[in-house]
Amino acid sequence: MFYQFFEIVGSEKPIYLLKPEGLLLYEEIPGGDLGQYEEIAYLETIRNGIKLYEPLYAREGE
Repeated sequence: MFYQFFEIVGSEKPIYLLKPEGLLLYEEIPGGDLGQYEEIAYLETIRNGIKLYEPLYAREGE
């Protein structure tokens, strides 16, 4: 899932240009089970000339 900037503006979550080590994209979460993970940041990507923001996740409590 990708967000457009207006959907995340005002969020206190950081935006990264490079994916930090230790944070996961949705497709990297084992079994796709979001129950134990929380959305904590966004990764900026450009698709078809449009900036989009993909959520980054970390295991809850880490």
